[in-house]
Amino acid sequence: VQNSSFAKDVREEIAARIRVQPGMPAPDFTLETPDGAKLSLSDLRGKYVILDFWASWCGPCRAEIPHLKEAYKEYSNKGVAFFSVSIDKDDAAWRKAMKEENMPWTQAQAPKAGKDVMKQYQFSGIPYILVLDEEGKIVAKNLRGKALTDKLEELLSGKKKSVAMPAMGM
Repeated sequence: VQNSSFAKDVREEIAARIRVQPGMPAPDFTLETPDGAKLSLSDLRGKYVILDFWASWCGPCRAEIPHLKEAYKEYSNKGVAFFSVSIDKDDAAWRKAMKEENMPWTQAQAPKAGKDVMKQYQFSGIPYILVLDEEGKIVAKNLRGKALTDKLEELLSGKKKSVAMPAMGM
């Protein structure tokens, strides 16, 4: 009986990891924004989405915010939505960090210090940044700095090329 329980746990773990591989639809969730509105990840379909998991107490997360701001400035008017999800336990610390960092994109705080979204997305370290396509599928994960902007450039320029210049079969 012990072994079947262990095997079941292993199968569930493998299935959970497969669900968040590139090409798979990003697990949907609904969270509250700072002004109390409810926002679902699926509400952002139709755009590429930068999904950023972070926390006020996370030094590397705070160090990544200037890169996210640069990406936002460059790509937010080109069909890319930005959504940062805090796994802060302390609401006041989260709000203070948001104010200090002055991030102009959508913010939300995950309940229970992010335990559910961390399990859903199979990550333990932050910052954890994913790129989703217009259909809500995971394109890439764990991108930071130049790797993130390079990926956005590739996605957006690739999209434009295929629309502007159909293959001629040569």
